[in-house]
Amino acid sequence: MNVTVVPGGYLGYLKTWPTGQAQPNVSTLNSWTGKVVANAALVPAGSGGAISVYAEDATQAVLDTNGYFGIPGGNGALNFYPVTPCRVADTRGDAGPLGGPKMGDGESRSFPIPSSGCGIPATAAAYSLNVTVVPDGMLQYLTVWPAGAGQPLVSTLNSWDGAVVANAAIVPAGAGGAISVFVANRTQVILDINGYFAP
Repeated sequence: MNVTVVPGGYLGYLKTWPTGQAQPNVSTLNSWTGKVVANAALVPAGSGGAISVYAEDATQAVLDTNGYFGIPGGNGALNFYPVTPCRVADTRGDAGPLGGPKMGDGESRSFPIPSSGCGIPATAAAYSLNVTVVPDGMLQYLTVWPAGAGQPLVSTLNSWDGAVVANAAIVPAGAGGAISVFVANRTQVILDINGYFAP
């Protein structure tokens, strides 16, 4: 899932864990400057399939789910194949399907992951990615999803102060193995892959 906080000020930390288990001494994310922050997290399901959330300081919290892990060997099960981290796309580069130009306000664009030089097979059903933005200024949000599907009403990351921000994401492969990216505001987008899920 992706966890986003919209704090009113300093947020020491927010943590997530399986409901019914003891609260761990960890943090899922922090926002010491009080800015909107998103972070990807793999959280085991607890009692009744629920997760628990604790915030040290007052904040709004948004939880977006992008999948789940089932029983190994179950119907439709996929295996994870790690790869040496590899740059799939970078809009700072020459114009092309995996390069420039910079993405503009309210723009959507698809990136054909198997066409990259990272050796990702066409049989990949989902990708483990790191998404980085280098915005011109405020970036309300960026969303990634499988190409050809409807755009979801979620954010993968935010940069309200215009800072360079990165976040992990597991994204299903869409039409032609591509993923789609939407940016609310003008930014460079960089996609790095560290693994994929396949039969």
